[in-house]
Amino acid sequence: MATPKAKTQESQQKIEEAYHLAEEATSEAVHSLKNKAQESLSEGSEKVKSVTNQAENIIKERPLLSIGCAFLAGWAVSKLIK
Repeated sequence: MATPKAKTQESQQKIEEAYHLAEEATSEAVHSLKNKAQESLSEGSEKVKSVTNQAENIIKERPLLSIGCAFLAGWAVSKLIK
């Protein structure tokens, strides 16, 4: 028959093992989320660069149209603010 002290030590050991397993699982989850976030960030960065290059090309191809659009956008915003 196990003594109360042995039962307490066994329970405490099981709690410590569960704590360490939870710590490892949390660490793995955080690492996984970090990797996914880095991948998403790099994909987003590439998309922004692509769109920026496309906008630059359009502005270079049609500078007067770009100036006109910027003027109209500014005019519309000023009317909305007033």
